[in-house]
Amino acid sequence: MTRPSPYVRRRWLGREIKRLRDEHAMPAEKLARAVGFPRQQLSALENGHLGPDIDLVSVICDYLAVGVKRRAAIMDAATDGWARGWWMADAQRMGLRQATYADLESGAESITEYALALFPGLLQTTAFADARLRSEPARHTETFDPAAAVAARAHRQQLLLAADGPRYDLLLDEIAIRRCAAEAHIVADQLRHLIDVCATHPTVTIQVLPIGISIKGHSAYKSAYSIYRYRATPNSLAVAVDTLTNDVIYTEMEEVQPYLSLHSRLKAASLAPDLSIRLLRDAAQSLSPIEGVSA
Repeated sequence: MTRPSPYVRRRWLGREIKRLRDEHAMPAEKLARAVGFPRQQLSALENGHLGPDIDLVSVICDYLAVGVKRRAAIMDAATDGWARGWWMADAQRMGLRQATYADLESGAESITEYALALFPGLLQTTAFADARLRSEPARHTETFDPAAAVAARAHRQQLLLAADGPRYDLLLDEIAIRRCAAEAHIVADQLRHLIDVCATHPTVTIQVLPIGISIKGHSAYKSAYSIYRYRATPNSLAVAVDTLTNDVIYTEMEEVQPYLSLHSRLKAASLAPDLSIRLLRDAAQSLSPIEGVSA
């Protein structure tokens, strides 16, 4: 997960080009004419589309006399935006939504998630991931391959738990535990996997948000979400919000901040890590008892 997220780097680059234009009171059409590039290419650059035109970026920096340090940061972002991560080669088979999450996870310093109704993809067992991916075949394209998708989730988990992986903090709603999203024994094994991961990886923390708890401000959380903080760009964050049909991604601070605020309230209402592990263990035992272990 050490390579910077190409998506996030492109979005940062687009904002930086817009800032340069604003600083020079330069309308987009005027800048495009001045540097000799079509207006559409400048628009694609500022909107963070795939593969920023590095020549265009360089010419803009020259024309606007960008300082050495700032230019280096801009050109680095342009180069990163072209990167093709491991997820690109098999994106259609693993699913474009999962490929987007793999992109966002790349280069993250920390990942913070709130899981509402399902165990998060980053920590799913093979059996649980397979059960979920096969549960709604109508939602997948013809090129989708459940086996490839399960393998991709396992690879993402491997990267997360690597020695140089990011810090991972999960708020797991009790709904995801009590409302089984797969057969009981599969869910029980999934719960025990979460316990094992926390026991063996100090960079992973799980807290359970109890169903009956009161949340400050009576916050009405509607969707699962993930918050990413990055090493490559200081103060760079992204939020991915899970919806039924697609994922909404925010990188502007005014869009990210409400999720940071919401997460702090949910975290304050959640059980401490040790009590959360005890709840996970009891839930697993009630679903699929292990002889000699009391719930």
